[in-house]
Amino acid sequence: MKKSKMNDERVVSQRRKIQSDAYQILVYCLLISVLIQQFIMNAPFEQFAVEFFCLIGSGIYITIRHLSVGVDIWDSQRHTNKKLLINSIISGGICVSLLIVLAGERNVWSIILIFVSFIIVYFLTHLVLRNINKKRQQQIDDELGSDDTVE
Repeated sequence: MKKSKMNDERVVSQRRKIQSDAYQILVYCLLISVLIQQFIMNAPFEQFAVEFFCLIGSGIYITIRHLSVGVDIWDSQRHTNKKLLINSIISGGICVSLLIVLAGERNVWSIILIFVSFIIVYFLTHLVLRNINKKRQQQIDDELGSDDTVE
């Protein structure tokens, strides 16, 4: 019989932390790679499409996994719709600023359209995801509550 190596919780936790850090570094490198190729090198989309889709896919995967297990990604208890709107406006401002600096966009109407569109999409997406997350957390709480009453 083979000997199985037992790891204590501290070792397992440290390994998971290291893997999480490596994942974050990888995602940031993909993001930087896409931005450099798009805005500095003026590369065609085909050149950085794989990195772009990996970046988007990993974000979608992480979001879906967090929502499916009921992890509160955005600390919904403390965030109100007002804070979400403020975050949307700030994020829209950053997006438009990057567009002006990196892409050299100078058409005022395009900038305004992108800014307003970004705010609407950001706000609605986060609002929907926050509500889905609350429902999932409530469902988990109900399941845990019903398990306690059965015993």
